[in-house]
Amino acid sequence: FARNTREALNLIDDLLQEKIMIKVLNLGTIDNTPMGRMIVRTLLSVAEMERDMIIERTQAGKVFAKQHNPNYKEGRPKRKKDSRNTAIFEYSQTHTVRATAEAFNISTRTVQYIKKLFILNI
Repeated sequence: FARNTREALNLIDDLLQEKIMIKVLNLGTIDNTPMGRMIVRTLLSVAEMERDMIIERTQAGKVFAKQHNPNYKEGRPKRKKDSRNTAIFEYSQTHTVRATAEAFNISTRTVQYIKKLFILNI
């Protein structure tokens, strides 16, 4: 809904000013009363705390992995020049990008990436 409590409060305030009813599952309707605003702030604070805890645990996991796994690398693994990608590249040499994508049931962007992988010899 929002990245932080302040952003969410601004959005909710705008909705309440426009007389839009906000219904929260398992909680009911939130209205523009002191009690409604307190419930919103409490829920948003808990959500922001949970998000911060997830980030903290993720960072701790990365530190642990770096210390205990000498082969640890962040991010998506590099695409390899395996037999399937070689077949896609060879097929793309005599067909259009769209035809290649349809033949191998992949996106056109993936075909372009594989062609670049082979042409630049990455």
